[in-house]
Amino acid sequence: MIPWLTRLTRRGLLTALLAGFASTTLPAATNSAWFTRVWQTDDGLPNNHVNGIAQGQDGYLWVATAAGLARFDGVHFTPFSYRNFSPGEDQNVKAILSSRTAGFWIVPQRGPVVGLDPDLSHTTAVTGNLPDSAPVGITEDGEGSLWLAYGQGVLYQIKNGQPRQITAQDGMPTTASIYSLTTDHAGEVWLSKGTLVGAFHDGKFIPLARFGTSKPRLAAARTNGVWIAAGTQLFKCDAQGGLQDFGVLKSDGPRIAATVVMEDRAGAVWIGTDSGGLFRYGAAGFEKIETSHPNIVSLAEDREGNIWAGTGGGGLDRISPRGVQLEGLGTGSSMAAIRSVCEDTNGGLWGVSQNGLVVVRTNEEWSVFFTNAPWNGIASCVTADRDGTIWIGTLNRKLYCWRTNDYTAWDLKAGLASHDIVALLPSKTGDLWIGESGLPAVQYLHAGQLLRIGLQGEFGKVSALAEDAAGNIWIGTFTGQLMRVEGDHQVDETLHTMGAEHPAIRCLYATPDGSLWIGYGGWGLGRLKDGHFTRIGVEQGLWDGHISQIVADNLGWFWFGSDHGIFKIQRQDLEEAMAGRMANVVPVSYGRNEGLFSLEADYDFQTVSACSRDGRLWIPMRQALAVVDPKILHNDLEPSPVLLTGVSMDGNAIAAYGTIGSTQSIVNLKTSQVRLHLPPAYHKLEFEFAAPSFTAPENIRFRYRLGGFDDDWVDAEARGNVVYSRLAAGEYNFRVEAANGNGPWKKARTSLALVIAPFVWQTWWFRLVALFVFTLCVIAVVRYASFRRLHQKLQALAQAAALDKERTRIARDLHDDLGGSLTQVKQLFELAIRNHAAPDKMSQYLQRGLAKTQHGIKSLDETVWAVNPHNDTLPDLIDYIGQSAVEFLHAADIRCRVDLPASPPGRTISAEARHNLFLVVKEALNNVVRHAHASEVRLQAAVTGEAMTLTITDNGRGFEQTPAIAQADGLRNMSQRMEEIGGQFRIESKPGAGTNISLVYFWSARRY
Repeated sequence: MIPWLTRLTRRGLLTALLAGFASTTLPAATNSAWFTRVWQTDDGLPNNHVNGIAQGQDGYLWVATAAGLARFDGVHFTPFSYRNFSPGEDQNVKAILSSRTAGFWIVPQRGPVVGLDPDLSHTTAVTGNLPDSAPVGITEDGEGSLWLAYGQGVLYQIKNGQPRQITAQDGMPTTASIYSLTTDHAGEVWLSKGTLVGAFHDGKFIPLARFGTSKPRLAAARTNGVWIAAGTQLFKCDAQGGLQDFGVLKSDGPRIAATVVMEDRAGAVWIGTDSGGLFRYGAAGFEKIETSHPNIVSLAEDREGNIWAGTGGGGLDRISPRGVQLEGLGTGSSMAAIRSVCEDTNGGLWGVSQNGLVVVRTNEEWSVFFTNAPWNGIASCVTADRDGTIWIGTLNRKLYCWRTNDYTAWDLKAGLASHDIVALLPSKTGDLWIGESGLPAVQYLHAGQLLRIGLQGEFGKVSALAEDAAGNIWIGTFTGQLMRVEGDHQVDETLHTMGAEHPAIRCLYATPDGSLWIGYGGWGLGRLKDGHFTRIGVEQGLWDGHISQIVADNLGWFWFGSDHGIFKIQRQDLEEAMAGRMANVVPVSYGRNEGLFSLEADYDFQTVSACSRDGRLWIPMRQALAVVDPKILHNDLEPSPVLLTGVSMDGNAIAAYGTIGSTQSIVNLKTSQVRLHLPPAYHKLEFEFAAPSFTAPENIRFRYRLGGFDDDWVDAEARGNVVYSRLAAGEYNFRVEAANGNGPWKKARTSLALVIAPFVWQTWWFRLVALFVFTLCVIAVVRYASFRRLHQKLQALAQAAALDKERTRIARDLHDDLGGSLTQVKQLFELAIRNHAAPDKMSQYLQRGLAKTQHGIKSLDETVWAVNPHNDTLPDLIDYIGQSAVEFLHAADIRCRVDLPASPPGRTISAEARHNLFLVVKEALNNVVRHAHASEVRLQAAVTGEAMTLTITDNGRGFEQTPAIAQADGLRNMSQRMEEIGGQFRIESKPGAGTNISLVYFWSARRY
């Protein structure tokens, strides 16, 4: 996210949180030193009747109400139903007590008292023969025993889980009711019974004081003894019975009585009453504290020094010192804001109200000092010089000087040029510089004379004047110009500081080190020092980019009034950020927790803030004058304890801080060692964390880091949660830290170890199996490729062998058949030539030579047909065999019947197979012609999916016994040829029934 957008988002988030959860602040007199903030049911409190308050060691505030328990971190209430501890019991919780074991004791309206263990995971009910009613008092003594007091005057001590009733044998009075029970700082138990107050010492009750007013209320004192609020009177009783009277509570209402009393860490005593509200007894005596309800039921003090009051219908009140007060000029029922303020040489404070009156602060109040002054209603600004003179600027072209109970005026005749005076600045030289509206010049009063310095360029309304350590006068305007006047010279510093940007200058503030600090409208904070300009804005952590007021306190902080209220930053951090040595500044803001609602700083006139000699800051705001006491609003550098409060996976809780009454298996994050094992199949993992703080929770910062995923710490700003999408399998460690303002980071008590299981395919054994299978596949592929290459090589060798064999056959056929025929033709032709004298013999030899020539031509034709690749299909083979058979038998005057398939499949037949099949058929037909004496031959061809069958059947004489194939050359050759091509040869014959020869050629036959 863009840094400045992150900062704006943070501010918006805090505003929403504070608007939603903080609720109500009570009106108080302007001189009240205490501020009361209220939380009620609209803010998440279970019920507005708060019976008890206790703070745990982890910093959470536990609140017991009529509708159950709630845990509070300063922003959010987390309710806990009492039925989680004791099913079926009433939700009304009457009291809660912090135990010395770091747990709690919880007192319900009905049912047993319950002890909650430190891990907030288990409860233990106090059982035994106890009264069937709620105790009116509960405490733990110095040895850890639990004491329970009941309204009917019965007292029990629970030691080692065993209840024992305190009786008359222990010195216990037998009459009257018990009204209050407490333990002093020495660990001894004190009791008020009826009008009697006493303590247990060495197991015996010792009466120490008696009061005429009934129902005394007790609270431990820092020194030995207790405070006693009896009716409306406050006493202190020591362990020896010495009694001190500290006076009576004064109330304007009806008769009141104390209900609860408490001493805070500073030694002040707080007394809650039944109908008169809350009182505080301190060095100045009794004072009334504003509360949300007159009935105060419970009191507590947290570790930050805040006082908490549980009321009987008004909710939960937090009382804290008022660090910021809003003051103004009271005018009937309204209050006019002070828009300009200064301090004179005597320490008096002067101001100008929004209705144009000059006012002065006396007796902690603002009042009109000049009742009939001519500037009444038109005053715009006020300042005081070193001589004690008060200067008053107006909106009517007049400047007034008040000195020694008289005033002097400068007007148009005296040389005052502009109608409106908007700024005044007394210089070290005694001159008074005057900022005016719409004048292209600035005037200054020197030795009683008004002088003018013309300004370059188009100058708008002067917004600010300042004098630096070197005596230079600086002038800022609402149109963004910045001018420096040095003696009689003026220098335009606008481009030097802002370049092409021209944001409005709202204020100027010079510091003794020579720096000039500039507050801009929307452009943040600038600094001009030693001729070098730097700037920071919201992108560097500035709370607001609209700076209208700047003032430094005496504790090393710069305070700023802005469009979004008041905030401060340590000056050292500002210097580091301006020098580029610090990436971000950390502001501390003040808002609802200090009773400041939607404050916006004033800047229409030079509303200069002031730091008075008592250290307080006076910052003009549009609604009122904010009076800040930095000593009260000290920056507590001790960070709040940060807690990991919850972990959820896909919206379902899997871990929580304390598992009280959990109905499912949820890991308890309150234990020190936590390790979560998560499945791989999830989409979102959310961590929640908190840092309980009650003074200024809006200034708590978080940062987190998920070890194994985040490279560095991640700033969570004010968010209390972080979401991660699905994480890869592995081990992680989540840590979170918190800080108050710019204080040190504090680690969480719990770091969370995560183990995310891998998917099946991510496990080591799966990877090992996958590697093994992959290796086998590689081996199989390599083996297959190797065998394929080998097979291809063998095929190539087989093809080469077949080619060689075919070549050899062709050569043999040509040599044996064609060569022999040609040799015979040559011999016959030679014989014919020799017998040319005998024409008959010569003709005979020539005819025989011609026949041999025709035979040779036919053999050559058969050889060429066999090797021709165009004849390598089954239909070609069948057609050729059929045609040859018909022609051969026709020449022998034998009838030939042919039965061939009309559309045989187009299978490819090798040359060798075609040649051998043809020669076998030819040899069979030769045998028929030569030996069978047949008149008819039938040639059949049948084709199936597995083979082709050729059948040659004659009607010759046949023979009795089939000659042995091995002994008959022709039959042996025919059988061998069929075997060479993977076929079968069969011959069948009967005398007088002819002969049948069957040739079977299989398509799948393979030979190598």
